[in-house]
Amino acid sequence: MNEGGPIVKIIDRTALTLLIAGGIHLLLIGLFDFNVVETLLGEADQWGVRIVYILIGLSALWCFKYYSFTPRGGSRLKDR
Repeated sequence: MNEGGPIVKIIDRTALTLLIAGGIHLLLIGLFDFNVVETLLGEADQWGVRIVYILIGLSALWCFKYYSFTPRGGSRLKDR
């Protein structure tokens, strides 16, 4: 079964990377009140910061498709 080709794989990996980076970003905010994005790109009302947050949010939406993913043998929770 074709899973979308090389472009979709690149988008998948980029989205997953951004989503992980976003999670680490939130962890740093929660633990240390340190906002990496605003430190690097300026205040929250600047476009660079907004674009990064938009990309992380779009990555999260893109990764919703993984809820329907099951390994080749079927769902891991099938017999539980």
